[in-house]
Amino acid sequence: MRDYSRIIFDKINFWQGKNRWLDAIGRAGAEWVIVAMCGWFAAAAAIICWPDWRAAFAPLVTFAAAWAFAWCVSVGIGFFVDEPRPHVSEPESKQLFKPSMSWKSFPSDHSMSAFLLFFIALIFGLPGAWALFVLAVWVVFGRLYSGVHYPIDIIGGFFLAAAVAVWVKYLMLFL
Repeated sequence: MRDYSRIIFDKINFWQGKNRWLDAIGRAGAEWVIVAMCGWFAAAAAIICWPDWRAAFAPLVTFAAAWAFAWCVSVGIGFFVDEPRPHVSEPESKQLFKPSMSWKSFPSDHSMSAFLLFFIALIFGLPGAWALFVLAVWVVFGRLYSGVHYPIDIIGGFFLAAAVAVWVKYLMLFL
């Protein structure tokens, strides 16, 4: 699986630097779209709970707790899975920027966060939840295109988010 991931990465990385608009779209997805997703999530939580602002805290607190748990699991996985960033294992690969954390690549924290936002929005029935899916795909594209993750890292982040979302849904049945 790791070989296929590198082949796909190389095919995507080939296009980097050939079109400035594609580079801008990739970099925006890699760094800034996740911020817009958080804003969208918070606004949707406020809209669905209007006029009772206190009720908007339920999806926000649930997401924060789920994210903290998922991030701890992600860091734990990172200690046991030796998957370096593409620029470490393939020095000839191109990068649009240098990631702030280079010690782990698997699973992708950005893809985990983006898909967790989407799944929690679905669980709470927030308006525009499916638009968050489109933005999460943009984040995934950006992380791959920018040269900071392999596809297997993205898949790991997705499955971690899905597992945590199922756990959250299960817990909500009993609370």
